[in-house]
Amino acid sequence: MRISTTCSRALTRLTLGLLALMLLGSLSACKMPFTGQQSPVAPARPVAPASAGTCVALALPASGPYAPIGSKIRQGAQMAQKEMAANGVNMRLEIVNTEAPDWLQKLKALPPSCAVVGGPLQASNYAQARNAGATAERAFFTFLPSLEQGDEGTRAWRFFPSPQDQIDALIGFASDGLNIRSYGAFYPADAYGARMTGLMEQTLYKRNMALQKASYNPGDPTSWSTAVAPLINAKTPEGSSTPVPQTAFEALFLPDSWKNMEMLTTSLLYNGEDRLVLLGTTLWEQGLSGKVVNAPEKYALAVFPAAWNPARAPRALQGPGSDFWTALGYDFARFAVSLGLNSRLSAPEVTARAQRASQMVWGMAPITWDNAGVAHQNLFVFGVSSTGMVPVNLEEFRQTHSNILQQSALRMQGLPPVDATGNPVTPGTGQQPTLQPIGTTPKPSYKLSLPSSM
Repeated sequence: MRISTTCSRALTRLTLGLLALMLLGSLSACKMPFTGQQSPVAPARPVAPASAGTCVALALPASGPYAPIGSKIRQGAQMAQKEMAANGVNMRLEIVNTEAPDWLQKLKALPPSCAVVGGPLQASNYAQARNAGATAERAFFTFLPSLEQGDEGTRAWRFFPSPQDQIDALIGFASDGLNIRSYGAFYPADAYGARMTGLMEQTLYKRNMALQKASYNPGDPTSWSTAVAPLINAKTPEGSSTPVPQTAFEALFLPDSWKNMEMLTTSLLYNGEDRLVLLGTTLWEQGLSGKVVNAPEKYALAVFPAAWNPARAPRALQGPGSDFWTALGYDFARFAVSLGLNSRLSAPEVTARAQRASQMVWGMAPITWDNAGVAHQNLFVFGVSSTGMVPVNLEEFRQTHSNILQQSALRMQGLPPVDATGNPVTPGTGQQPTLQPIGTTPKPSYKLSLPSSM
């Protein structure tokens, strides 16, 4: 009887031990409580297929006046999507129409893994997203030239050229490329002209260079010749009808639309000035794109910045119809995938990701981000030709600049053009002189140096 009781107790302990082992075995397939460790056994819940790819959102207008631009950005992103898919990189593209009254609700309904948003395109939509707290939930890379004070690199980022980028491109070309150290500005007395001229002045000040400036009434072109006169301070020598400019700077900033350039250059010529390097803004691109330019020689020293250069674009953007907006969408889609975000990280972390992703091959002018998260786009510099805009060749521009300076000196002193040896060119022979450089430091025209053989 005692033996059977002992055996019964042993059997009970064995059964309980087996049950405990079975229980531990069942727990091993689950996430262990408190430890945060995952067992090596695959979880039972379904996993999204890898083919879903990185989720990227675009907040763009699908109706209204900006719909065509939104359509081009979307097309560019879809081009990149197809290109990446062909290379085994999948991207899920979500489009949110910012013209819809509930666009923020639709954006919020997207999975949190759709952590990167391209856009919006309009400042009013960005203000809505900011006020609704959407910028704290996803990383917004806006298609705006500027953000609200203090927002860039903290609440959102910029994926678009800024006014400062334009100024940097112009000063970089003139000062670093042509060794120009003196500047003037002749600007319309409106908000845009004053803002751009202010940026120019601040940037030059940081380089220890001053800006001489004058404004004009944009609504009264007949007054422009008088308004620019103090900058040029032309003198007419006794017995001559040719005004001799006393301009004390070498480059003139003209932050106005292209349609006003003919009248502005005429105002300069009225005061005897045709030697200045003329610096425009991206407004010129809008007026020059695909246009025929009459008398392009008047603009031989005119340059302006732009973010789209078809000659530098990758093969995917070489087809007809591609432009800056297409390239913007194309670049953003590839950039967003390179970020590798599936949640809204802290601002410094997003900036660090952007800095790494910026090493890609760009379709438009490359963008970089500094440690504060502020974007800087290295814009291209264009000149003016009979068919519109053309990329500038720096060496050719330098030679043209020197030739024009010397031609002006000869003309203003009543002397004929000369060839490389200093011999006058006979009118009507068709022979073009090869002029020697005379330097770029501005002087009154009657003091400009002439060929030594004269």
